[in-house]
Amino acid sequence: MPLDDLVSVIETLQQRIATHRQSLQQNETRTRTALIDPLLTALGWDVSGPALVTPEYSVGNGRADYAPHGSESIPAAMVEAKRLGHALNDDERMQMLNYANARGVRHAVITDGNVWELYEVFKQAPLEDRRLLSLRIANTPAHELALQLLLLWRPNLASGQPGSANRSIFDPKEPAPEPPPSPPAPEEPPVAGWASLGKYNPPTNTNPPTEIKFPDSAPREIRRWYDILVATAEWLHSSGNLTTDTVPVEHTEKIYIVHTQPIHPTGQAFLRSKPIANGLLMVNIDYAASSCRRATRILLQHCGVDPTTVQLRVAE
Repeated sequence: MPLDDLVSVIETLQQRIATHRQSLQQNETRTRTALIDPLLTALGWDVSGPALVTPEYSVGNGRADYAPHGSESIPAAMVEAKRLGHALNDDERMQMLNYANARGVRHAVITDGNVWELYEVFKQAPLEDRRLLSLRIANTPAHELALQLLLLWRPNLASGQPGSANRSIFDPKEPAPEPPPSPPAPEEPPVAGWASLGKYNPPTNTNPPTEIKFPDSAPREIRRWYDILVATAEWLHSSGNLTTDTVPVEHTEKIYIVHTQPIHPTGQAFLRSKPIANGLLMVNIDYAASSCRRATRILLQHCGVDPTTVQLRVAE
């Protein structure tokens, strides 16, 4: 698989997302046909080939949308597809992992055609520590995506132990050269009171954190729980990851987190909202503390950012 061909396919998908987002968000079938099937095929998993991929793979009372075949009778992975813009949630991720586990499949993929996530099924660890891949097609340079997506390349994934692009996956017999050693980073004393947003689940009635810190930015002051969500949306917008072209962002099928108008998909207005981006985007702030944290994580993942990279200074 020439990387140039994969880059070309990725660029085509990026154009389709930018041009046909509203149409592709209408249902899963359109997303699969326009975005998911072409990428899987470019990675060596020709979805039209019954020897390579089984669609609608039966698992007990459920079905996986795709089961790419490895060299053995057990599939190399199970793939769950959602419509473009669907807010992937942990219940759906765990359901996919459970499907794979029931069939002895080592890896599971979940995607809305834009966000792609790959998980280790049998690893005994929290969900975020089982994630091997998390990327967003729309807002990442195509050449970077091509290297990351090599984890899903058929010879790599079918091996059962896929290696990332910093390992020699083209010739397993020849190990990749060791990178030159980096100069040691200056040691900094640990900052007391900071917790990862991705793992912070305090007891009910805990006071909100006092600051939030994003990668490569100074801490921002916060006073209320929903300030976490608003500050995150503002940071994502300033970094170019959250725009009018990448919304709406769903919390559930009936609730939006961010949209261009303060209206949910049901037509009901946001009960409380906060404008950002000079009023171009509206953030739903009608959340209790725990739901606010969850909505913030969904928003970050929607934009391809790992929630564990965001830090909160928790109240003492």
